[in-house]
Amino acid sequence: MAEERYVPQVTTAAIPEDGGWAELSEDNLLILYIPEWEDIMARGAIGYQQVWMYDREADAYIFCFRLQDGIERAIAFAKDHGGLLLRDERAYGPFSILLTSEPIGEAEESSSMLLLSEVSLKRHPRAGW
Repeated sequence: MAEERYVPQVTTAAIPEDGGWAELSEDNLLILYIPEWEDIMARGAIGYQQVWMYDREADAYIFCFRLQDGIERAIAFAKDHGGLLLRDERAYGPFSILLTSEPIGEAEESSSMLLLSEVSLKRHPRAGW
């Protein structure tokens, strides 16, 4: 049986306050600081579903995901803001996204974070970036 296609129901997207690239066990890792998402940081991401969308009007990629317990969220990457992270060479291959609700420089090993693995952005031809 084929896996059910994920169709997002989320109606708003968060804009990361900060972000940057790192390496985790030789894998590319995009770390994003989204303070208003503290409530989902301790949840498990195993079996999560994801989809990328492109908003032509806003010239932004939107990363939508749904955790196994049904919680859905979306992250907006506008071309001249968070989209700068997606133009990095590391975003052209598979990568992971690590979400934190604490400022990136202040997060500690004991901080709650959410790791979304096996992310791959298929770029929209009309985006041009």
